[in-house]
Amino acid sequence: MTEATPWYATWTQAVTDFRGEADERGFTNVTVRLTVPASLGGSRVRVELSNRFGDGPVRIGRGAIGIGDRFSKVAFDGLSSTEIPPGASRWTDPIGLTVRHSDEIVVDLYLPEPTPYTTVAGFRFSRSSPGDFVGACPFPLEGGSPETINESREFPAANTGAEDEPDGTGWSLPPGGPFLRTIEVAGVEAKAVIVALGGSSTAMGWPQYTAAFLPADAKIAVVNRGIAGNRIRLDAPPSTPSWGRSGLSRFDEDVLGTAGATHLVIAYNSNDWGLPGRITPMAEMPSVDQLIAGYQELIGRAQAAGLQVILATVTPLAPELLAEPEREDMRLALNAWIRASGHVVVDFDAAVRSESDPSRLAAKYAAPDDTHPSVNGSKRLAQAMVEVIQRLKLWPMEGA
Repeated sequence: MTEATPWYATWTQAVTDFRGEADERGFTNVTVRLTVPASLGGSRVRVELSNRFGDGPVRIGRGAIGIGDRFSKVAFDGLSSTEIPPGASRWTDPIGLTVRHSDEIVVDLYLPEPTPYTTVAGFRFSRSSPGDFVGACPFPLEGGSPETINESREFPAANTGAEDEPDGTGWSLPPGGPFLRTIEVAGVEAKAVIVALGGSSTAMGWPQYTAAFLPADAKIAVVNRGIAGNRIRLDAPPSTPSWGRSGLSRFDEDVLGTAGATHLVIAYNSNDWGLPGRITPMAEMPSVDQLIAGYQELIGRAQAAGLQVILATVTPLAPELLAEPEREDMRLALNAWIRASGHVVVDFDAAVRSESDPSRLAAKYAAPDDTHPSVNGSKRLAQAMVEVIQRLKLWPMEGA
């Protein structure tokens, strides 16, 4: 049966392959609580769960979606449980649930059978003590302590402990959580759905901060398809599958597959030319022309689908990369091409670089590795994106 009203993505992430990673052990007879921010409100909700990289089926015993302490049970083709085959996704049946801009959406899933930690995206999640605690409030965390709904905790949470730094200098990278790939809403007419495709600095959360900075009446979704370590041209090496398929490889699935997409932000970092010779073979080093060709292919595919393209400049390199001037020269050449390309540009480089040394991140925007944006840095990137959205007149500027 065809839906009478359109669906729009309110939250997304790009799932990636964590087989072989030691970040998290698997799940057996536990409930996982997945918590993400809504960028767009609506009156109906549905959720996509992915087993894209699993080697075996994932059994969902029961599930629910909640806002605050209000939970609604979910069904899968009318059934309370489902099995997701390897390589596949399952959508919950739509439910009537009011979601507002910036609400925290909670998805509870009971996993009764042994389930490896394989298909992962970036968001906050908790695991329960043994048993089915779908919709429980408080939620009994593994180890015995309770977790209340909608704690005062700003997204994205980090996985290093440094997010608690009161001055915003900690990491903003959210921890990886299982299965959840997309949440869509209906019952609203979105003005725009902006999809951010990129690497670690995108995965670290500037799209979520951008959405949070926009007013609810803007009716604009900003959704994240970033993967740490991701490259435009080449898939992840076998030794590190969590870096994901290349932007070119996953474009159709992660960009064109985003419901209601109207704009694409191409926001990659230096992985394409920062990893070769250090972590991957030097033979993978591209030329500037090859990098630009990768961008041009993404641009062409987006424009053919009717999306407006926004290009982000590349932020300063890791300090160790600056010891090799040819890598910095490549960044500068690529940024010069981006700025002169004729496309809409969000100048992330100018937003967070040091005034005294433009080859480095400004200290107030740098995470502890002096390479990635801190919480402050991610917010600054988000502010730069808001300024571009205003220039595009996607919603009226104050006083206009």
